Amino acid sequence: MSRIPDLPRRRLLASGLAVLTAVTLAGCGSSDSAGAPTAQDDTTPSAGPWTWTDDLGQTVELDEAPVRIAAYGDAAAALWHFGVTPVAIFTWMDPAEDTMFDDLDLAQTEIVGSTYGEISLEKLAAAAPDLIVATSYTGNTPDEMYGFKDKTQLAKVKEIAPVIAVAQVGSMKDVIETNERLAASLGVDTGEGSQVAEDRAAFEAASQELTDAAASGLSVVPIYADADGLYVAKAPDDPALTYYQDLGVNFTPIGGKDYYWEILSWENADRYDPDIFLNATRNSYSIEQLGEQPTFERLAAFKAGQVHPWDSSSMDYPSQTGYMKELASWLRSDEDVVS
Repeated sequence: MSRIPDLPRRRLLASGLAVLTAVTLAGCGSSDSAGAPTAQDDTTPSAGPWTWTDDLGQTVELDEAPVRIAAYGDAAAALWHFGVTPVAIFTWMDPAEDTMFDDLDLAQTEIVGSTYGEISLEKLAAAAPDLIVATSYTGNTPDEMYGFKDKTQLAKVKEIAPVIAVAQVGSMKDVIETNERLAASLGVDTGEGSQVAEDRAAFEAASQELTDAAASGLSVVPIYADADGLYVAKAPDDPALTYYQDLGVNFTPIGGKDYYWEILSWENADRYDPDIFLNATRNSYSIEQLGEQPTFERLAAFKAGQVHPWDSSSMDYPSQTGYMKELASWLRSDEDVVS
């Protein structure tokens, strides 16, 4: 494979190519972190020792629950939606241009990196995190994680604060539940009557709505596109797509031996002809640009206006609830154009 598009890079990591933000628990920031952002969140950290064993098998033991948390983009957004506000974020693009952060107030956090692998260690240290949260993929180890340039950079980050990982594998529901447990350990109320409980109930209702809509049987293909060609996603390799598939969404099986994507030249972009395309919202070609490609322009879904956004929604209840409801609406309203 040649160049890896920025959006898919995180999902290609597990194939050997190798996201959580500094989070501040509002009102509980350390007094020695002058100049770091302060924010209001929904946490009440418990007193006493704190222990967490992450998805890479690392166990972190602290004298008290961490209050200031740092993380890579996707993980940061997820924790933020659970009520943990980041003090700093490092990610692969400008968060202000990332749809994942559209409903979050970036003025409450410090951006310490907006290009993959480029982290300002000085700014990160100034944010004084007690804990740093990253995401991981198949093949990662405690010494080599996604979101970091290399082992050397990760080692330097670990000198600032412990780094834990939430694995982005399997089903989305499992990833969300891990984020929920982590948020609860940081002091977020997840019990009956809490905001998290309300969000969880809405998520379950949206899951049922998607199951009902998927009975239409319409075929779906998620894509990313750029000048190099068309990247066609394999649902079993993406936690969110896996969950949607488990609910009954009819994703077209994708060929090729590579992890996550089958990469097609524009000459072969008409290999798959589904009822619906989901087009990535992070840096992918626009619908107009897709229509400029003759092999794509003649596909039935494009002609029918059935190319919809594929949002990069974080692994939390409200973000995924919103997208599942959108997907369900398309599965109800769109037409079978290929049978």
